[in-house]
Amino acid sequence: MTVHSFHIFDRRGKTLFTKRYITSLGVIEDEEQLSEQRKLVFGMLFSLRELSNNLSPADGPGELKMVKTGSSSLYNFETVSGLRFVLYTTPETSYSTTDATAQTPAGSSSGTANGEGMTSPAVTDNIQAALKHIYEHIWVTFVIRSPMYQPDNPNVEVTNFESSLDTYLKGMTWFR
Repeated sequence: MTVHSFHIFDRRGKTLFTKRYITSLGVIEDEEQLSEQRKLVFGMLFSLRELSNNLSPADGPGELKMVKTGSSSLYNFETVSGLRFVLYTTPETSYSTTDATAQTPAGSSSGTANGEGMTSPAVTDNIQAALKHIYEHIWVTFVIRSPMYQPDNPNVEVTNFESSLDTYLKGMTWFR
């Protein structure tokens, strides 16, 4: 699958970090337009989460892991503190499981052993594990534990977060 962008939002919808991996060819996008797109993404995720909470048959909150359209997929990981880690990709649903097993964070195995392509739930689980790894091992290490960290305004630019994120994502078999 092709990864287009990665976003981190706080619980109020403020964009804490955005990294674009693919830009539209020949289209110059200004900061105002990109800001509007980020607001729309957060608003959609917020609204869909509220809807899933209201429709969930369980007593607890409904969990929104992925939103898939004909042209894109959004993978969402939300922390207890309300941070949202969002990966915007193409909607490809299969890739080789032989490489994916080695790349799954924390050594967990997912997929089928017979070498067939992974199903959409397995891909979603694998990407959810990657987003959780990004939060627990990269965000916490490079941003939260930084001496420059301020809870109201985490300054991601002064940390090694972006380079560590790039290294981690580019090492994943599904990253293109």
